[in-house]
Amino acid sequence: MKAKRYEPSEFYERYQEELLMKEAVYQLIITNCQRAIEDPLSDCLIGTVEDDQRTYLFFQYTRPYRMLIHAVNDVSAEMIQTLIDYLKTEKIEITGINTSKEIADLYLKIGCIKDYQIRTKMDIMELKNGELIEQISTGKLVLATLDDLDFALSCYEGFYEDCFHEKVDAESYRPTMSHHIENQELFFYEVNDKKVAMCAITRQLIRGVSVGMVYTLPQYRGKGYAKQMMSEVAKVVFARQNEFACLYVDQNNPISNRAYKSIGYKIIEDKQDIVFAI
Repeated sequence: MKAKRYEPSEFYERYQEELLMKEAVYQLIITNCQRAIEDPLSDCLIGTVEDDQRTYLFFQYTRPYRMLIHAVNDVSAEMIQTLIDYLKTEKIEITGINTSKEIADLYLKIGCIKDYQIRTKMDIMELKNGELIEQISTGKLVLATLDDLDFALSCYEGFYEDCFHEKVDAESYRPTMSHHIENQELFFYEVNDKKVAMCAITRQLIRGVSVGMVYTLPQYRGKGYAKQMMSEVAKVVFARQNEFACLYVDQNNPISNRAYKSIGYKIIEDKQDIVFAI
């Protein structure tokens, strides 16, 4: 078993079919790989743990983010040891890992890493076209306009604080939010002509989309509006000829998780974002 580094174009050509079969899980590796192909000067470490018979593990690292690690099938200590040994041999220092709990536990143990912080514990959920359980809507879904930009940024501040329990400079997100609006990717849910919730298509994938920034204003929570909004957004996603929608959900937010499951989303993998002290 050995770790092997690939050029992004070589990696994508070899593993494209396998990556797209689980696109919701591999979306960040695919996106980063595509960006590196478009910009050969970008900082993109991408590779596998493999032998002559099979591939066991994908890994990808772009600073300042954490290293993405995905097991192709079952996880073993040997494959994690092989990756850690490779990073040491190549003198590659990483800022952390983004991976499943099973891999994270092994990595921290084998790497003897004691000083770290689990930034988020998430589940990846997927809703396939044809599996939506439609909800009765008491409001209506509307596309955001540039006139809504300031309000959208204030919602983003609330969303970020709910997710990461820290403040964010929402102004720095203005260009991205404008981009979502111009591409008809930002939505509000209105009840009695009042905006009560927001969400966005945050990433257009090859066969589907990633949905995020799901936020309900505090005074309107507990009324089922987020569930109704996500049902209506799914209709838009599938009307645009996407095969699936996926999202990351906080494992510590069981109310949201139940709401997504109630409209047809299924958990397909867990994720932990772990920051090392280096």
